[in-house]
Amino acid sequence: MSAARAGHYDAATVETFFNPKVVAVIGASPDTLWSRQLLDGMRSHGFQGRVYVVNPSRSSVLGFQSFKSVADLPEKPDIAAVLLGAKHVPGMLEQVAATGCKAAYVLAAGFEKPDQLAALREHAKKLGLILIGPNCNGFINAGAGLHLWTGPINRPYRHGTVALLGQSSGVLGALCCLTWDRGLGISFQISTGNQVNFALTDALNFLATNADTRVVVTYVEQFGDYPHFVEAVQKCRANNTPVIVVAVGRSEAGRGAALGHTGAITTTGAVTRAAIEAAGAIPVDTLDEALDRASVFAVTPPRAWRPVRTAGLISISGGWSALMGDYFADEGIATPPLPESVTKLLPGWVENVTFNNPFDITAQIYGFAEVYYQMADEMIKHDGFDAVSIMFGNWDGGERFFAPVATWQGRIPKPIIASCIETSALKDSYREWLDSDPMPNVQGGQALARGLAAMRDYFDKPGYLPQGWCTDKPKRWKGPAVATFPDMAKPLSAYGLNCAGHATLLDHTGKAGKGKPSFPAVLKLESPQLPHKTEYGAVKVGIADDKACAAAVKALAAIANKQKLKTWSVIAQPMLDLTDSLELLAGIVHDHVAGPVLTLGAGGVLAELFDKHAHALCPITPAQAEAMIDRIGVRKILNGYRGKPALDTASLVGTLVGLSQFAYDHRADLKELDLNPIVVPPAGTPTTLIDALARFGE
Repeated sequence: MSAARAGHYDAATVETFFNPKVVAVIGASPDTLWSRQLLDGMRSHGFQGRVYVVNPSRSSVLGFQSFKSVADLPEKPDIAAVLLGAKHVPGMLEQVAATGCKAAYVLAAGFEKPDQLAALREHAKKLGLILIGPNCNGFINAGAGLHLWTGPINRPYRHGTVALLGQSSGVLGALCCLTWDRGLGISFQISTGNQVNFALTDALNFLATNADTRVVVTYVEQFGDYPHFVEAVQKCRANNTPVIVVAVGRSEAGRGAALGHTGAITTTGAVTRAAIEAAGAIPVDTLDEALDRASVFAVTPPRAWRPVRTAGLISISGGWSALMGDYFADEGIATPPLPESVTKLLPGWVENVTFNNPFDITAQIYGFAEVYYQMADEMIKHDGFDAVSIMFGNWDGGERFFAPVATWQGRIPKPIIASCIETSALKDSYREWLDSDPMPNVQGGQALARGLAAMRDYFDKPGYLPQGWCTDKPKRWKGPAVATFPDMAKPLSAYGLNCAGHATLLDHTGKAGKGKPSFPAVLKLESPQLPHKTEYGAVKVGIADDKACAAAVKALAAIANKQKLKTWSVIAQPMLDLTDSLELLAGIVHDHVAGPVLTLGAGGVLAELFDKHAHALCPITPAQAEAMIDRIGVRKILNGYRGKPALDTASLVGTLVGLSQFAYDHRADLKELDLNPIVVPPAGTPTTLIDALARFGE
């Protein structure tokens, strides 16, 4: 799909767009599948507005009155669905706009090429029209019965609290089917297709304040205007509407980077996930996972939401209890022991009940049902459980044991949920009962664990990009296009990075420097034309005295001449004692959508042992720096182990925060910055940068 800069439409205009009273369906015919799906859906879902068809060859289409032209319509439509071929679309949009209508949905493909889409965008702008599409199936407002959708949906759908949003109609149709299978309902389903002038981010801004929507599941092929995406997610969070994103990575961050290591380890998928987290949305990998993580938000009232770190669960199956214990552990949700207020209630004659959590009360529940209700109440009231679920599904008569869920929902500020181990395990009679008397229920054990974990993450990971991100003016880089350590030391020091001292001993003009090395020293040949010094033997370590220094300078100058370097210098740095220190790689790659991306990974000999890298959008907070450190698995080394001293984590955090701020401030020019290695010494000595290479350009 093609990216479009979001329109930033006012709320009143978009409200009319999605809540029309009069709909014109242009080009509908009983002979086309898309016409049948749209008009049959309008009828079956009970749209209360007026629907007119425009088809010059028919007086009615599928039971709807038809008119010969748009000009013949008895009233101005609020939105027009244009079901014509691409070549007829521009002219028909002119007729639509002539009625005073301001909104249209365009089904047709055929505008995929950039020049075609640009022409349609300009045409719509001149006409003053907002367009959904082209090349998509439209949208659904389930609460209004507005089925402006031309694609197949092979399950029924019901009105509910999950909004489905994306650029692919096929994906949304599948998601809609999955909501039915899980017992969920939708508020809206919106496809944006080629996004001629109404983008996914515009729809997300609308859903942020929609009263029917508790959670948004969105499929993203391109962020397009990423700052507007950030703004929309922040607006959703301000209105307590979580956004769950399953994304297909489209950016090509660092793929063509030629200078340093950072580009090679910054993958498209990693940048996409970092961009989702930075905005404050919840990233997922699959459609199933997206609905799993939306499930608890969808079925529990917002007043009951909280960061769920612990859970209690009641089941009448030992196998189900064991599986749920694993599912909770997989998601990092603790299952504390049952409190005495629960265990003391069990009758003495009950056998083979183990007081574990998840709690298998066994089928003997039918013999002590009156005690069960008291036990469930005590579990729900217990402060040690952030959420409680009661899991049944296979046995006749079990529905009466969901009474505590129905009783406590909304009365206590925590999720209280009925559940079953898998969607297919729920009795048909239970499904009918839940449809007629809705209550918080999640169908599937893994869905329950993922949903509770998503609620925790929603509170714990609110995003870290500041309000107004990327609206301030960036700073201009005034140094060379390719900058080496001598060029970068002073600018980075201004952002709080501790750069190793250096003395310039010789440069390409033949001029000897005034500085003197401190022995033992490391001598380096620095040049924009020689990004990887070690490959040419351009680093000399362990230089002990003036004589060795002179020989090293001569050898490095010879390398510069052999490689025909235009500009170069030989610098000397104090040789650091790396005993008990940790070497890390930090760097920046500029992504064309998300801007500067910070990467952190292990350096030196640990690079192959710790093949993990963390990525974050700039600028980051100290908390985000700590999270990146945890993600690459070096926390135990930093804390000290087996008699080793603790390292200076605080200065490492400061280095990462300062580096990210430098990158953000210079985002208009900075393309790549490689710091390899940075050295984290024992506590009390600051993290030190000993090498740097950067590329700047428009």
